[in-house]
Amino acid sequence: MKPKVFGKYMFRGAVLGMAVAALGAAAWAPVLYESQSLYYKFGLEKVMLQAGKSIGWVVLVLMVGQVLLVARSVFLERRIPLKLLMSLHRGCGTLIGILVLVHPLLILWADGFSLFPLERRYWPEFLGGFTAVFVAAIVAASKFRTRLHIGYKSWQRLHRICTPVAVILAFVHAWFVSETFHHMVPRTGLFIAAGAALALFAGIYIRRHAGRAKAGKHGEEK
Repeated sequence: MKPKVFGKYMFRGAVLGMAVAALGAAAWAPVLYESQSLYYKFGLEKVMLQAGKSIGWVVLVLMVGQVLLVARSVFLERRIPLKLLMSLHRGCGTLIGILVLVHPLLILWADGFSLFPLERRYWPEFLGGFTAVFVAAIVAASKFRTRLHIGYKSWQRLHRICTPVAVILAFVHAWFVSETFHHMVPRTGLFIAAGAALALFAGIYIRRHAGRAKAGKHGEEK
């Protein structure tokens, strides 16, 4: 095997290892750093609540990964084919769409499907419910765009607006809904993930704006 090819496979293996480590850490964080809602749960109810919380954390990591996959990093694209990156992006999006619905279902199941009272103090939970539906709608629109008769340009425009909003809402919900982030380690992890997402979004929009400006300049020269 040529050194270049071997290096690419090594890089892909390292990326896969880091992704698995990040997802594993996210899944275990609510177990290692329990929130107060888990103190009063036992047996199957506690398992379901922990699973629901873990899935929520996993979704946050997957969201950051989604932004990274479409960030069009030259460093990444030289080592991983663009076709594979886009395939991973589509598969990851479908997984997120499923998990954002499973996440609240498990939490509600652990509470016997008793709904929260319509009180202001439960706004993080209501925000989470709205975000779950919002994200699922984004995924559904992407998955069934042709069946829904949504033009590519219209879908692309909506996708570019709605996706950053969904990611921000998800992080706001996570920060305010759980006492887990009162602990330094999970709080640091959340800040790193949120910072990475914001930096990637900023890079995408700066590059896109620069590309439009360059295209406009060439158009004027012609």
